[in-house]
Amino acid sequence: MVTLAEAVTTMEAVISIAVVITTAVMVSVILGLGTKVIGSVISGLLHEQAEEREQRKREAAKLSALEEEKKRLQAEEEKRVEARKERELLEAKLGQIVRSSMKVVCESALGRKVDLPGDEESEVSKLRKELDELKTRCTGGTSSSSNLESLRQEKEALQRAQGQGSEEQRLRREIEDLRVKASGVQQEKSDDLVALRMQVAELSGFRKSLDEKNAELISLKAENAHIRNEFKDLRDEVVCLRNEGKRGSVVITEKSPPEEPSRGRTKTSEAMYTPKDLEDLHKAYKEALVQKELALREAEALKERMARMGASKYRQSVRKSVFRKTTPRRLKTVLNAVEIEFDGKKEVQDDGMAKEKGRTVGDVAHDLEEEMIKRFRERRMKDVRAGKKADLEKMCEEEEISYIKLDQAKADIVEIRVRRDYDEWLKTKEIHDDEDQHHDYATSTEEINDE
Repeated sequence: MVTLAEAVTTMEAVISIAVVITTAVMVSVILGLGTKVIGSVISGLLHEQAEEREQRKREAAKLSALEEEKKRLQAEEEKRVEARKERELLEAKLGQIVRSSMKVVCESALGRKVDLPGDEESEVSKLRKELDELKTRCTGGTSSSSNLESLRQEKEALQRAQGQGSEEQRLRREIEDLRVKASGVQQEKSDDLVALRMQVAELSGFRKSLDEKNAELISLKAENAHIRNEFKDLRDEVVCLRNEGKRGSVVITEKSPPEEPSRGRTKTSEAMYTPKDLEDLHKAYKEALVQKELALREAEALKERMARMGASKYRQSVRKSVFRKTTPRRLKTVLNAVEIEFDGKKEVQDDGMAKEKGRTVGDVAHDLEEEMIKRFRERRMKDVRAGKKADLEKMCEEEEISYIKLDQAKADIVEIRVRRDYDEWLKTKEIHDDEDQHHDYATSTEEINDE
């Protein structure tokens, strides 16, 4: 239903619109304006009137809402007053019951009547309550407005508190999210750091093993070169023995072993090796070992051949002195010729006995050479055994070889000096054999002349 106020408002709006339209038409007629201008003016006026009407409606709605809120608050206040009155009545009844019971107890205890105060006080309290009610009735309008204002303030305070609480919760959630993200990033960084440390340790282990393999490979190459040089020297010596038929007066000296790199602290390379490089180094290491073994076998074979050639040479020199029809006067020559003398039967018999024993003249000569070399080695080893590093360095300079380490230097020096002593012994032996041959030849010539 339309209220009276709304009807009045509508009528006022219609009247104002009619007045405005009439005024606009009159002005346009007076000024002689066109219909378009009149229409635009009328539409603008109507729009303004509509806006004013809407604004009035909104204000009326606000006022109605305020009135409803006021009525609600008044109803609540009335309910509270009624509840307070009922409570006060209940308290008064309870007070009367308590006073009556107390009066009975006191009279029974004292044996006389007792007047308990309280009725007058109850009257005073009633008057006070009535006065309070009158005051509330007089100040009902102001109290309702103040209650409404207090409710609004309380509502705004609650909204602000709720907004602050939500903002605080949001900030806390953001802080927790940031903490979780920071901890996750830190954990990832720590995991990456641990993985990198493990990779570095593994690569350092690979590099250390490769450096060890490189050092071992270098030492094997040096030993292989040393063996090759020794093999070359032995081959040259064999060729000389074949060409000359016997050792000349020139002493064959042993060449100095090749210089090896210093055995100090090896410089670790900063290059990073791959598994393929490790495999190539392993293959090269195996090849070097195979070459070393082959060179050692070849050197042993050449030594055996040289020993056999020296034994055959010694046997030929003995047979030459025997086959000459001379009468040697030295006991050494007689003892050397005792094995092969007189007739062929004796030689055949001695050869058969030697074959039965499994030894020949070459074997005997070879054993003799080995025995001499052993004696020379023992003597030279006694000389260098007590030597210190400075003495060995001086000996290496004298022998024109490089000092690598203590044991190797001792072995090289002993080997060089043993071969030198052995060569001198062979040279002296050949000179004595030649002198014996010349002496035997001269003796035989004198005997022939005497005959």
